[in-house]
Amino acid sequence: MFLTGHTQELCGLKWNREGTVLASGGNDNNLIIWNSHENIITHRLTKHTAAVKAISWNPHKRGILVSGGGTADKTIKFWNTNSGSLISSHDTGSQVCNLAWSKKTEDIVSTHGYSNSPANSSNQVVVWKADRMQRIATLSGHASRVLYMSMSKDGSTVVTGAGDETLRFWDIFSTVETRRPHREDRLACLR
Repeated sequence: MFLTGHTQELCGLKWNREGTVLASGGNDNNLIIWNSHENIITHRLTKHTAAVKAISWNPHKRGILVSGGGTADKTIKFWNTNSGSLISSHDTGSQVCNLAWSKKTEDIVSTHGYSNSPANSSNQVVVWKADRMQRIATLSGHASRVLYMSMSKDGSTVVTGAGDETLRFWDIFSTVETRRPHREDRLACLR
């Protein structure tokens, strides 16, 4: 299979939970939603004003995707990928390097920083309450841009890697019980 859609380098890729839809972000400021069964572009989302590297599917609500923009954009955008519509956009004040939905709650974790920023100025990990995009926590410790992030299988711990050559483990969600889907969430997944 060979897919063509971006006009510049690819920065981010994420499959949805079912493995049927692929989201790709690029240096062309586009976020493209691909139908993997038909190998076609479902939506070309063009509201970012900088590269799109950070992409994460909501594990609790089907078809909801968040994306983060680079240096000139600094926003986290929420998308309905079923309709291709922008739900909301939120200025974070810093380049968004990574995004991850909590597996246990309706929270989002984002990483930030710039390649030439002074130590700890914007090199942060931020936890957001997704429905209001309210900061719950700002975690500092990296001396340079937080380039990489991964969540543990159980959703309790987030590990980040930065240009400062360190890995940091953040125990963010260990005290939270695993979220059980609401009845309507389970039904939506069955449709």
